[in-house]
Amino acid sequence: MKLLGGKLSCTIAAACLLATLPVAAFAQSPKNSINLAVAALPGIGDLKATVVMVEYERLVSPRLSVYGKGSSLKYKFDDNTNVEDGKGTGLGVGVRFFPQGGLKGFYVGGGIGTFKSKWDWIDNKGPGQTTGKGETTSIQWGGEVGYRFNLGSERVSLTPAFNFGSWLGGDDKCTNSNGTPCSKESELGFYAVISVALGFAF
Repeated sequence: MKLLGGKLSCTIAAACLLATLPVAAFAQSPKNSINLAVAALPGIGDLKATVVMVEYERLVSPRLSVYGKGSSLKYKFDDNTNVEDGKGTGLGVGVRFFPQGGLKGFYVGGGIGTFKSKWDWIDNKGPGQTTGKGETTSIQWGGEVGYRFNLGSERVSLTPAFNFGSWLGGDDKCTNSNGTPCSKESELGFYAVISVALGFAF
């Protein structure tokens, strides 16, 4: 009976130790990260674009993080008939799920934010072309799948990711070069791009 009681006590103690390990690991691992990311479309098809992003990410549970993001986009659409050359900035928030736990390994995520852009346009490029300017305010949503590689420690990481999403509900303002209003809309729509981020955790 004493032997059985001793084994039971040891079993309970071991179970308690295992249960506290994730909590202890969560408490010791970095919970914050500054991420600097860049993505580019090098003139594939009619569009080329470059985007730079800065994020603050916070681990709020062992496997879930939230983040705030600022982005700057520069792009050009040219199908040899119509041209749109623009740039814009965005602010957004999102969440990421790390199955492995902590700010490391495979993750999936998604976010939403606001985006404002200004663009110059040319229609029917050539001798009889028309030109003007435009502004757009829209909602940007997106999803991502990535992998956060720690570079020697948990403090510095490199994260390649596949990003996809769209700009929705755009409020477009357009003027012709002579100052009269027009009804042209921005070419920004669905996107899919690979990004690379350098993260600094603390």
